[in-house]
Amino acid sequence: MQPLSVGLAIADEELRRETHACVRNLGIRIVLEQAHPVETMQVKRLNPDILLLDGAPVGESLEDQVRRIKTVSPQVKLAVIHRSLDAGVMLGAMRAGVEEFILAPVEEMLREVLGRFAAQVAERDMASRPTGKVVGFVSAQGGCGATTVACHLAIELQRVKQQDILLADLDLESGLIAFLMKAATQFSVLDAVKNLHRLDQSLWKGLVSNEAPHLDVIPAPSGLTISDVWNPAHFHEVFRLIRSLYGTVIVDLGRRLNPVVLTLVDDLDEIFLVSTPSITALYQAKRFVRQALDVGFPRHHLHLILNRVPKSSDFRPEELEESLGVPVYAELSDRPEVEVAYRAGELLPPNSILGKQFSKLAEKMAGVREEKPKGFASWFGLRKTQPGYESI
Repeated sequence: MQPLSVGLAIADEELRRETHACVRNLGIRIVLEQAHPVETMQVKRLNPDILLLDGAPVGESLEDQVRRIKTVSPQVKLAVIHRSLDAGVMLGAMRAGVEEFILAPVEEMLREVLGRFAAQVAERDMASRPTGKVVGFVSAQGGCGATTVACHLAIELQRVKQQDILLADLDLESGLIAFLMKAATQFSVLDAVKNLHRLDQSLWKGLVSNEAPHLDVIPAPSGLTISDVWNPAHFHEVFRLIRSLYGTVIVDLGRRLNPVVLTLVDDLDEIFLVSTPSITALYQAKRFVRQALDVGFPRHHLHLILNRVPKSSDFRPEELEESLGVPVYAELSDRPEVEVAYRAGELLPPNSILGKQFSKLAEKMAGVREEKPKGFASWFGLRKTQPGYESI
């Protein structure tokens, strides 16, 4: 998405100065500024996203001026700034193509209008671009390991898929991704939200930490809690941009069906619910599945990863599917090497037992792994695979 650009065609000198100052303070480019009637060919050449017009143009009616502009630049967003305007004039201008009217003093209303226009321009630009997949990882309860799974899968996916991957931390309780990935940035998704009016690829790349040739990381916001009020529309706009920049976005969503999950549920293509085989974790996993389905998330896009499975475990995948309502997508074995690696401030080496399991899980998620025939015994000796289930 290119930076937002604005043109000013305001004859009233005081209104023009006030408008100019407000637009500049918002960090938006002004590509056209004039006081006389709008030159349509200049508008077409400079191609601003938004054009702010005087409510009392010199030399012609407002309605005629708007029709002239829309003839050569049908995509430009038009707003009229005025002190007072006749209702009939406003109606004619709306019919000609004006979308917003801004009353003096302009600052507060102009900020709101530019925010709405920015969202509309972003949506228009994103519609013509390929979109990546957004995958959320949620722990059934604290300690199930969703963050560990998300970090390792992000590394493996950028290797397997050879496409740009984003690892985003929205776990407001723990927020460990910056620590585990040694992310060299102080910014978060919240900074993108705060700068939505000027958010583009260049600004976004200044927020993230690049941890590998195809892997960017953005840490969890600081100073927020799950009880804070979220504006879903703002986060939807940020994720529209993110989709256009990455093949896959992996989001650590914390635990349970918290406000972050509810905010982003419409932006998630898939949810991977990470649980351990403990009774309490599986109980919470069952609650999450039921709640996710209640808010409309598709069952076939909800997957269960069973983490920290001991060799002596005797659970049966088909029994869990019947109880929880979703099949077991994969198992990850219980290995002490995770704590050893974390104590050393490192992630698991790819040639470790669990590292290889993460690699195979990434291949399965990417759709590049060959399916094993039915009855194939899992390589770490747990049990035979069941239909629709693959042991990693």
